[in-house]
Amino acid sequence: MRHRRDGMTVEPSQWQELARNSGLMFHASFGDFRSSLPALQAEFAALDRDAEPSLRDFHGCDGSWSSLSLIERGRRPLSPGVATSGLSLMPTAAALFHRAGWNVIGAHILRQPPHGLLPWHYEDQAPYSAETRLLFPLHAPDGSRTLVGHESVCYPEGMGWGADVNQPHQVENPADRQRIIMVVDVVSDDHLRSLFPAPLLSDLTQRMDLATQGRQLVLQWRQQ
Repeated sequence: MRHRRDGMTVEPSQWQELARNSGLMFHASFGDFRSSLPALQAEFAALDRDAEPSLRDFHGCDGSWSSLSLIERGRRPLSPGVATSGLSLMPTAAALFHRAGWNVIGAHILRQPPHGLLPWHYEDQAPYSAETRLLFPLHAPDGSRTLVGHESVCYPEGMGWGADVNQPHQVENPADRQRIIMVVDVVSDDHLRSLFPAPLLSDLTQRMDLATQGRQLVLQWRQQ
């Protein structure tokens, strides 16, 4: 996709090339939860069937993305979240959070529809930031992928992932079935950071400069 403004073309390849030239890592797996996957999938099915309407939210310009709330954010930044009735329907998830000892700020199940696209965007989350977004794929169709900068990763079912989503990223699901991810936002601390490979937390000044440049290009891309 190309966008023009004042005769200038801004393309995603521009921030992707910046990321490629940086030599930085943007995604990494932090753990294996395949032993819990069947239970989590079954609990999600029950939650999706029985959840009260107040637990559901719809996202994106067309509302095609939806989520089911497990833990709602508190009123103060980085304060522990408040469990919803949805979490009571997912005891395996609750046990996983408790066992890990994370300070969970918020958690929800995110549904991407078949042939869904979440275009380039960014958040203030990364292992080196105040909070980190952890991703637990429950249903990951073949071909679904997340791009951060120039890196493209097909997050497999049963593996936990983290990413530097301060950088521009895009989520694609070209498959004929939905993609289901349990998203958990946690306070970043030394224990959490120790779960990730060192290159995901390296060169912080360079990372922040890259994120600033990438975000500026994304904003221009959106406006043209």
